[in-house]
Amino acid sequence: MGDKIKLFSSELDKKIVKNSKVFIVGHNELDFDAIGSAIGLYVLTKKRGAEPYIIVNDDKEKLEPGVKKIIDTCSSMNIIDKNKFLDIVDDNSILIVTDTNKKELISVADYLDKFKDVVIIDHHFLSDESINASLSYVNLESSSASEIVTRILNITKTKYDSLIANYLLAGICLDTDRFKKNTSALTHDIAEKLINHGAEMDFVNGLFLQDFESYCHVASLIIYDNTIRKIYTESLSPVQVSFSLNRKMPKSIYLKEDCAKAADRMIKFIDTDASFVMCYVDPENVHISARGGKRVNVGKIMENIGGGGNYQSAGAKIKSDDIFLIEKKIMESVPLGISSEETIIDNPVEMNAKQLVKKINK
Repeated sequence: MGDKIKLFSSELDKKIVKNSKVFIVGHNELDFDAIGSAIGLYVLTKKRGAEPYIIVNDDKEKLEPGVKKIIDTCSSMNIIDKNKFLDIVDDNSILIVTDTNKKELISVADYLDKFKDVVIIDHHFLSDESINASLSYVNLESSSASEIVTRILNITKTKYDSLIANYLLAGICLDTDRFKKNTSALTHDIAEKLINHGAEMDFVNGLFLQDFESYCHVASLIIYDNTIRKIYTESLSPVQVSFSLNRKMPKSIYLKEDCAKAADRMIKFIDTDASFVMCYVDPENVHISARGGKRVNVGKIMENIGGGGNYQSAGAKIKSDDIFLIEKKIMESVPLGISSEETIIDNPVEMNAKQLVKKINK
């Protein structure tokens, strides 16, 4: 695995040096991992003498406060929207896509033919909807795109300051739920390197802070009678799955991140094998955040309704005026993701984390 990323880093380096402009884009509705890894790639590109741009086409006012703070702090960087990108892209431009590989999840999906090369850096499953890239590094065992980008920066001996280290660490913290999941020994090693570069957990924790109103808004998706639990008996032992939405005011608008936080809380605090949280992110589109584990592969379930992801974390965005119909479809699809206890294979990433804990405890 180490040789693959070294080879990829070398090939990426060549593409950056040979081209005048490098555009970097994460998935729509940016989170800490997408923006953190994008900023890391910006530094890599600039150090190689090319002209880097980060494309952010989201409404900044709808972004998570911490993500918005990062973008505001990086005002000296070339952070542009799609319209500005169309004005400056030329025949000697390449695109680096980070923290996603799906065409429909990036703002410049309709303009991929404008790039000389397209590069993907990601940690999610590939599918038929994945972007056709000339160079890619997709590692499902990596905790995050920020972990991968940090490795690339270190391999290429690219210097970066403490602020960049903080943003990369924030990306890792988000996708590992602060090192509680999707974490390997390598993840801890990368985090240590970022701390050696000046990253501080107090700074990162500050990015995650929410005000009380925001916390209550997220809680409204799952509290009281908004969560239904169903027992599935398709495997040798019953599987409990929760389904949450704002049943009293189903048309309430939430951020995608609100939905994800609610799903994380359900799987963390409630005795459930999988959680599905649904909400409208605009008047026409429903977002679903799904969290699973060894017993329930939520990625398979989301694929069946038009989304995707992995066995632990998945989601979908569906145009609909009936959120309850979507909930019914998910309920009917759950058996597709249920595994019998005999066929469960421990995730190698999780096993590495367990081995690390054992080592520390010795």
